[in-house]
Amino acid sequence: MAAHHLGIGATHRGTPVILLADDHTVTVIRLNTGGIITTNTINPSKTYWRNNEKEPGRWPDSSS
Repeated sequence: MAAHHLGIGATHRGTPVILLADDHTVTVIRLNTGGIITTNTINPSKTYWRNNEKEPGRWPDSSS
């Protein structure tokens, strides 16, 4: 069984969270405020599930 990693970001290291998962997504919610940190689409064929709440950021103007 492969390990899967959520793209949450180093700024949230040590933050108490609640994970909500269904068949297609994992949502990471900050425990003390209820704010959504990330939403990640489940893709069993990949080991890293990126944060859908922000743009990828590797290329300028990645919106196109």
